[in-house]
Amino acid sequence: MLSCMTQPTLPEFAGTVLQPDGRDGFEVDLPDRWASLVGVHGGYMVGLAVRAAEQVVPDRSVRTVSTSFRSSVALGSATLHATEVRRGRSASNVDVVLRQDGRDAMVVHVTMLAALDGGRSVEWERRTPLPIPPVDECVDIVPPTPVPHFLRADGRLDPSSLPFSDGPDTSVRGYVRPLAGERVDAAWLAMICDWFPPPAFVNVMPPAGGISVDMLTHIHRPTPPTGDDGWLGGWFEIETSHDGLATERGRIVTPDGLAVADSIQTRWTAARG
Repeated sequence: MLSCMTQPTLPEFAGTVLQPDGRDGFEVDLPDRWASLVGVHGGYMVGLAVRAAEQVVPDRSVRTVSTSFRSSVALGSATLHATEVRRGRSASNVDVVLRQDGRDAMVVHVTMLAALDGGRSVEWERRTPLPIPPVDECVDIVPPTPVPHFLRADGRLDPSSLPFSDGPDTSVRGYVRPLAGERVDAAWLAMICDWFPPPAFVNVMPPAGGISVDMLTHIHRPTPPTGDDGWLGGWFEIETSHDGLATERGRIVTPDGLAVADSIQTRWTAARG
């Protein structure tokens, strides 16, 4: 009697399959739907790195992701090399390097935690609802023609914090949810913390303020409660730009104010030479 053999499902993120290369990494094809202002969208590549880390350490959850963007990445083929560099009783550290054309273009350090037994975790929470108007009072994001990555999630912006509006503060606020058939998880949250329009664009024209240099993302709840409509709130602001770099702080929350993810990002704000 013939047995029915099925091929294992390959890992993927946002429609991109991570194809094992037979060594310590994965081959990926970076599609034009994830093109951004300069090269491939950084948050999408971080999401791919998170998915690679989850394949290397499947028994622990992603909590903190620290990314250094070393150079722009072009559409097309690239590789992700993921290595568990330390494994302790409660935490693992995984290094992921995205390589293209022989260079390390992005380096990601992922901290992953084992599930904690009851009583070992000290917890507290202060709900902080974001000052965003209701969803139906916000406006759709209309991306510039060369920036299709904004079409890879469903988002709406607070009309008082729109890019290029010369608003009273350098911040962007709004709502976001996955596209139909996609889900909120650690990889999606790592991407979405870099998905909103850069708040610097409220006051300056791109590319100043839009090019990512480093990003730190902490995942509080990889599968948060979202309600029937699926919306999450997002808020990103820049209070200081000095000597070529701006520091951006962001937060993703549930509609009732539970923290989902936090981010700190540095963006290049020097004039182009």
